[in-house]
Amino acid sequence: MQVKIFESTDMAAGLKLVKDSLGPDALILSTRTIRNGKLGILGKPTLEITAAVDSSWPEINPPNPAPVSIFKQPSKRLLSQWSDHSAGLPKKPSRTEQALTYDSLFRLHQEPEEQQSPHRPPSLTREMPGERSNELDELKEMVKKLGQEMSRLGTVQHQGSLPAQSPPSAPPAVNLAEEHNNKKHLITMLMAQGISELSAKEIHAAINELLPTEDQGTDLPSRTVVLKEVISDLLQVASPNFTATKTQRRLALVGPTGVGKTTTLAKIAAFYLSNFSSSMALITIDTYRIAAVEQLKVYGSIMNLPVEVVISPEQLEQALLRHYDKDLILIDTAGRSPRDTLCIEELAGFLRADLGIDKHLVLSATTRREELFEAIRRFGGLGLDNIIITKTDECATLGVMLDIQMLDKDNKIPFSYITNGQRVPEDLMIASKEIVTELIMTPTGNNS
Repeated sequence: MQVKIFESTDMAAGLKLVKDSLGPDALILSTRTIRNGKLGILGKPTLEITAAVDSSWPEINPPNPAPVSIFKQPSKRLLSQWSDHSAGLPKKPSRTEQALTYDSLFRLHQEPEEQQSPHRPPSLTREMPGERSNELDELKEMVKKLGQEMSRLGTVQHQGSLPAQSPPSAPPAVNLAEEHNNKKHLITMLMAQGISELSAKEIHAAINELLPTEDQGTDLPSRTVVLKEVISDLLQVASPNFTATKTQRRLALVGPTGVGKTTTLAKIAAFYLSNFSSSMALITIDTYRIAAVEQLKVYGSIMNLPVEVVISPEQLEQALLRHYDKDLILIDTAGRSPRDTLCIEELAGFLRADLGIDKHLVLSATTRREELFEAIRRFGGLGLDNIIITKTDECATLGVMLDIQMLDKDNKIPFSYITNGQRVPEDLMIASKEIVTELIMTPTGNNS
């Protein structure tokens, strides 16, 4: 038995390669679609055909063929075997059970439909050399009846695999019902992770451009890889690079009340202290919340950092001048209601653009989706540079993080940090596309 693997762009070209290499008696063992691009799934699809031929069979068109009939003396036992085989046919023979050879497949793709006879063994329907005997005529008649019976039983399966009235080499028609089910399943899965229906549909549309429809419901590993790639491409992250410049960096945390701004500021300070230097100062303009100043002073005392309290924009400018020699200034602000326009305008007076302060909007992952969007819109007037997501450990799903980025696709506000607990500084993560994607796609209950 000689087995070979052929690669081609479509079935018709592949079958021609099989015939040219192994002859018309070759058996098609299997076919599959492979991709050789990025991660094995993004490249141009290639059809792989595995075919075989018995090495003991005669060569194709041998010179001076001997006029010898292989059915010279058929026995009664042979005729009985053909009759028994016809009576015991399965109700719906599979493609492999029908043992299609190259010639039969080639006719399915190249000849008009009324001339196709895919279930008739081609080796028995060719004109045999030599004189025809009566026994051979009878045997061929039995084979003809057998082929008709197999064709009748396999009509439904044949029609399902090769669409009727299709032009030669045309791809199979898309199964609309299967495509609908795949789309519905994917959207349902994404919505179960907290992603909105609108964002889920956009992700599905992006996946359709990268992964053929027929692979979306069956090839789970490939679908998962492509899904994560699509989500990752939709995200924007930009954590502060403290080594990129030698000038002083100034970071201010703003946002609604109760989202954890002061604790997050302490985590960033501890992170910078342990990884860079102690050239840092803490400033707070949160004089509204009881014990807010004392809380920040406790953190400053533990880390041996200076803490400044200011109550006006002029005092903030003076504090910045006093600490001109510091590499990093972290500014804590009072929580503001997104609906309190006057308070947000007052905050804008502190954080003027000419002061070079990076403004990070702090949002809690436990906040309802509509309120998150409202906070982004209202605080957006300050000129936000980044978003920090806190309390991710308190949520079962984090799909809303993707919706935050999809709120304004043309002007996405990148994530800078993510916090997942109260410990300082352990529960602070520098945002990256990989981390955010994993948080979004982690199954319910495993986001701890």
